[in-house]
Amino acid sequence: MTYLFPKAVAGIFTAILAFGTLTGHPEAQSSQPATTVSVQQNLIQTTTTTEPIMVIDPYATPAAQFAALAINLGWPVSEYNQLVKIIDRESGGNPSAHNSSDPNGGSFGLMQINGFWCKGKSSYLQTNGILSNCKMLLDPQVNLRAGLVIWNRSGWNPWSTK
Repeated sequence: MTYLFPKAVAGIFTAILAFGTLTGHPEAQSSQPATTVSVQQNLIQTTTTTEPIMVIDPYATPAAQFAALAINLGWPVSEYNQLVKIIDRESGGNPSAHNSSDPNGGSFGLMQINGFWCKGKSSYLQTNGILSNCKMLLDPQVNLRAGLVIWNRSGWNPWSTK
């Protein structure tokens, strides 16, 4: 309560001074002469992009946040809702998820990509230059890019979306 009175007085004084300045009252005007400021034209440059950019909502579920990241990494925007469902179902939005009981060394990361896709030097993801070993699938960006390569080849079949 002790700070309320000085704040109120300061607020009223500031409002009166500002009102006087806006209405042109001579005592409220600054005694300094007006200066001109040169404004450079075209400070805002426009750019065009063909890639969708999705804002990642910090209040969304982890699955929705990672699905937005997937869109920014190249997934089609039309697959956003399905990505949210898959990521939520497979890993609960945990990029470190590893299900060792799955065959072929288990499933890894957000999309729970099976070891079938990444084991050995001739595996599909290694021959496509996505990763060098399955543990790299624990990185969310690697996992989402690998998921996109698999999806481009097989659609949603590897995740049995029925």
